[in-house]
Amino acid sequence: MAQKPSSQPMVSSEEAAMRRRVEQSAAARALATGGVELPKVQPPSLENLEVTVPRATAPSRDALLERYHELRREHARRRQRSPGEPAALGDEVVLDILGFAHGQPIPGSARLRLRLELAPRPVLPGLFEGMVGLRVGDSTRLLITLPPGYPVEGLRGAKAEFLVMLHEAWELTFLPEDSAEFFTQMGRGMTLEEVMHSIAEELEEQLSDELWLEAEQRVLDEVAERTQVELPASLIDEELRRAWGRGEGRTLISLNTPLEHQEFSLQAWLADDFQRQDAVRRLRVSLGLQALIESGQLQVTADDLHGLLDRIASDLGLSSSEVKAALKEDRGAARTVAQTALHLKAVEYVMDRARIHFEGAEEGRAQLGKA
Repeated sequence: MAQKPSSQPMVSSEEAAMRRRVEQSAAARALATGGVELPKVQPPSLENLEVTVPRATAPSRDALLERYHELRREHARRRQRSPGEPAALGDEVVLDILGFAHGQPIPGSARLRLRLELAPRPVLPGLFEGMVGLRVGDSTRLLITLPPGYPVEGLRGAKAEFLVMLHEAWELTFLPEDSAEFFTQMGRGMTLEEVMHSIAEELEEQLSDELWLEAEQRVLDEVAERTQVELPASLIDEELRRAWGRGEGRTLISLNTPLEHQEFSLQAWLADDFQRQDAVRRLRVSLGLQALIESGQLQVTADDLHGLLDRIASDLGLSSSEVKAALKEDRGAARTVAQTALHLKAVEYVMDRARIHFEGAEEGRAQLGKA
């Protein structure tokens, strides 16, 4: 099996790893409660399971500057703006947002308590600039024209209206970039050159993590291809309904959008080719891994559960004991954690049996290769 570098991964990469590794479908999770009947499949063969990960592009100058900008903001002095105080460009803000075009919600535009920098973004020209001056605690409607390069082809050039509620805002004051206090707070060296070198190393480490995640995705793609099963359209629809309900649907309900807008959003999910293909992949991966769990008699150990609980606790800002106490009171959540741990066990089982090649690994840049 190919081994990941021994150096510690970035926190953001750990979070991304958890999201990308838990490929278990919503319908497969519901099986634990008896809510969905899934077809039985034979365990996919893992014989000659081999994937190649393409060479990754080295971090660009723009990526270095973007990370430097993020770090400057992380170490800036913050002052929370009072209710009624207007937000300014460059503030860190927390807001609710929902976009409409052609009288219907824009897919993927609904967000609750979204935290970001109040700065222009080419994909939504004029939107964030229009929030400058919005007072903390107030809401507004902003009209923009979606650009020719907007990701949804049918909405390119369309007039769009965004509803925005500003919950919180922080004014940031930056330290001089050539001051000793600035370099001390950054903790990455005492010169700008040393700071940028540290950032470059960080991005290389992140690239290494991303390559390994890409390898896992390619292995799971192969598992999906080898899982022989006919998936009825009704099951794919159910998978999409559940996924929509956990994400965009829940947000739309929280924003008190009319039922007809919620139904439009759901129907858009059900009709979207990309969403359907992704749902099919999730179902195939989950069914294939479940068959391997049964055939391999895989079981979750106490260490597996403790490791997963530690990650959950870290994400929630809680202690492991607090998470365990909460799970004792919520049997549904406890079942979900147990199912997730078993699913991750199956992913590791498959990865242990896969041969993974990393293009360019022999040159040592990504430091990934066969054990």
